[in-house]
Amino acid sequence: MLLWKTYFLKLFRRSAVCGLTVAGLFCAYLQTSAQVRLGGERASRFMERIDTEEGAKRLAAFRRQRLVGDFCFEFELAHKPRRGRTIPYQGIMWGSWNESGPITRFRVSSVLPKDGGFANSSEGVELIIQNGVAPQAWIRRNDGSDFVLIEGEALFEPIMPGLLYSPFDLQMPFIYWKDFTYEGPTLVGVTRVAQQFLMQPPVLSTSAERGISGVRVGLDDTYNALWRIEVVNAESEVASRFAVESFKKIQEQYIVKRITLMDYTSRDRTTFEVKAAAVGISLNRDSFCPKSARSVDPPISSLMKEL
Repeated sequence: MLLWKTYFLKLFRRSAVCGLTVAGLFCAYLQTSAQVRLGGERASRFMERIDTEEGAKRLAAFRRQRLVGDFCFEFELAHKPRRGRTIPYQGIMWGSWNESGPITRFRVSSVLPKDGGFANSSEGVELIIQNGVAPQAWIRRNDGSDFVLIEGEALFEPIMPGLLYSPFDLQMPFIYWKDFTYEGPTLVGVTRVAQQFLMQPPVLSTSAERGISGVRVGLDDTYNALWRIEVVNAESEVASRFAVESFKKIQEQYIVKRITLMDYTSRDRTTFEVKAAAVGISLNRDSFCPKSARSVDPPISSLMKEL
């Protein structure tokens, strides 16, 4: 764990401004800061509080960040129950940005065991996820049907049986909630400091009705990159945690390579890992329109690079 964090820090020092994204769900620019630490120093020496005004500026900057161009990722999901065997899934995603914010199209399928390995199953889903101040999500099964708007409680249901990820997890509406409480700095491992913000859902939102009292967002103190997300229930307990675990530089931009989502009630985990990627590409806008996407199958970029 320490080795990849040291490598991560060295890469950042060589680049003043780079793009960082995880599957189009969030992105951040890595910027130099006055708090650059010497190799081997404990991050706890640099745990300084910021004021609410500075916190608001950092959140606003985080919301505006994006990669240069569109992107395409091939990824693997591994659902790891507390008891039982790991269940594999495969997928591909295409991401872009529009006037409302980040928008991503996902295709996820289960993987069936076969002699000598695994094979893709016909069972799967497609989703279109619109992030931003007015988030929306659509879904269809792999049967050529139309995309259907996801609303209400369905936003919190797993996108496929056995997975932890729900449209809510992919949509991340809490990034754009206006009300927040700055909670101060915390350590991420022994080398990084994250500034924590407890985002508070609007009173009449679906999240509030679901019993979510807040979502804790941890941003890197030096680079304003997302480290983790914790969903807090009505009893002020952490219900789930979304944690960034590794990063990768691809075509001169940084992407998040691996994340883990953990459910604290069941102790089940689902890991997400990018296996190949292309950034800085251009995608057809119709690929992200629920009405026209049925007949538009976005291509896998010829610039894909295995990670």
